[in-house]
Amino acid sequence: MATIPRQETATVSCPHCERETTISIPDDDVDLEIRRSVALYGDHATVVCPADHEFWVYFC
Repeated sequence: MATIPRQETATVSCPHCERETTISIPDDDVDLEIRRSVALYGDHATVVCPADHEFWVYFC
């Protein structure tokens, strides 16, 4: 039987409207930094909240 790797997730609030969204994270002990604009560097995810606001979550 094949094992399925466990996917770590976190819940973040949209910086525009505060609605919560669940995202996948690379590691359970990573620090998250939420930004309204994209930076030129860093490991990140682009997120769209339920109200269609786009923002970026950086993994530190």
